[in-house]
Amino acid sequence: MDIYLDTAVLDEIRAAKSWGVLRGVTTNPSHVAKAGVRDLKAHMQEICFIADAPVSVEVVTEDGEEMVRQGLEYADWSPNVVVKIPTIPAGLQAIAQLTKQRTAASCSGCAHFTGCPIRERFLNANTLEKNPEVNATLIFSANQAILALAAGASYVSPFVGRLDAIGEDGLLLVADIAQILKAQNQSGKIIAAALRHPVHVTAVARLGAHIATMAFPLLQQMVGHPLTERGLADFMADYERSRQQ
Repeated sequence: MDIYLDTAVLDEIRAAKSWGVLRGVTTNPSHVAKAGVRDLKAHMQEICFIADAPVSVEVVTEDGEEMVRQGLEYADWSPNVVVKIPTIPAGLQAIAQLTKQRTAASCSGCAHFTGCPIRERFLNANTLEKNPEVNATLIFSANQAILALAAGASYVSPFVGRLDAIGEDGLLLVADIAQILKAQNQSGKIIAAALRHPVHVTAVARLGAHIATMAFPLLQQMVGHPLTERGLADFMADYERSRQQ
C-alpha cells in the first residue's frame, strides 16, 4: 500500500519525502487555506517538484463545465497533477469529459522548469501528453465509487473517518469497494482518506486499499512506538558504557 500525505504544507511534504516513504500528496481547498497559499499554481508546482509523485489538486466549483476548465488548467501545471473532483452529478459529467481529452503539461511559470529532471523523465518516457487522471473525492458509498469509476476516474477516495464520526463504518466501505474491484476485475485505485489514527492505516491496508492518505501527525504516529524509543535508549546507553570500559 502506498503512503500519501494529505496536506499543502511544504515542510511536511519535505519531511515525509526525506523518509523515503512518500508516494503522493492529496490536497483540498481546506488544506490550501490552512497553509496560507496565495498563488495556487506556484504552490502546487512546488509540491509536485518536492514530492515527484502524483499530487491531487481539487476543483473549486459545483459546475461541471467549470470543473473541466479548471481540471485542464491544473493538468497544464505539472505532469504529476491529478485532478480531484467531487462525486456529485456535475462531477461525474466533468470526469467523463475531462478523462477523454488529451493534454500535455506545459509547466509554464514553474520555478524548476529549466533542467527539471521530472519533466525530462516524462519526456523521455513519452508520457508528457496524456489523458488527465482524476481522483473522485468525497466518496461515502460503494455506489458512488462504482459511478466515479464508470465515468473514468483513476482513483476513488472513501472518507473513512468522516463516516465513523456519524456512526457508520468507514472501514466497511473500503472493504466493499475493494471487493467490487476484485470481483469485477476492474482497474482503479482506492485512496483511503480521512484516516484518524494508526489503527485505520493498518485496517485499510488489510482490506485492500491501494493508497492511504493521511495528515503528517498521523504519519509521525505510525513510526513512533515507546518500546522503540526505550530500546534505542538502552542500546545507546550500553554502547556508551562499552566505550568507557
